Amino acid sequence: MSAMLRQCVLVLWAVSFAPLVFAQETISYHGCTDARGRPVLSVADPASPVVAGTHVEAGRQVIRYNPQLLPELIPAARLFFYAHECARHNLALPLDRPLTVAQAQRADCWGLESLLRAGLINGSAELAALQAALRFTPEQWVLLPGPPRDFDLPGCQARSAARLRLAAPPPGQHAWNACVRACGDTLFACRATDCDDHYRSCVAGCGER
Repeated sequence: MSAMLRQCVLVLWAVSFAPLVFAQETISYHGCTDARGRPVLSVADPASPVVAGTHVEAGRQVIRYNPQLLPELIPAARLFFYAHECARHNLALPLDRPLTVAQAQRADCWGLESLLRAGLINGSAELAALQAALRFTPEQWVLLPGPPRDFDLPGCQARSAARLRLAAPPPGQHAWNACVRACGDTLFACRATDCDDHYRSCVAGCGER
């Protein structure tokens, strides 16, 4: 093979794989909080055996995610599984043992709601694409958080809407909840280095209203 031909092959290889490498390098998740509103550390870990998983390290809750596993996953699916793990903290689900199918599906719905509120999934077409992508083989399930299960994203939306209709918060509570939720949504979509500080400042401002 001539030197020029080898150079062309290398260039084509780089062009073919550049989008995947770029997508992996730009995946950076922030914005998870636990049931008490405390930020949960998120760490990119290429050694993690699952796409996203919860750990307790030195008494601190951590979500480790591996952007290199299952390269066939669409970005929205990776966000969805990160949000699923975040839900374990936000909903105070067990962190020290595997979730049941019912618990995992509850976390799925919470994760979907958070992605929709943050504008990370927009419109019925993106929702349908995510639903279609959540089909996995037994071999793939080994690398994903939670037990093998079915997904019903439209059903999650319907149940969320029903809860909102039934909710009747005390005076002032609705505004505070909305403010804190907006802070959390902003934090969830944040990609800066001082996201947690901005979140705490935002929540403090809600109490001053």
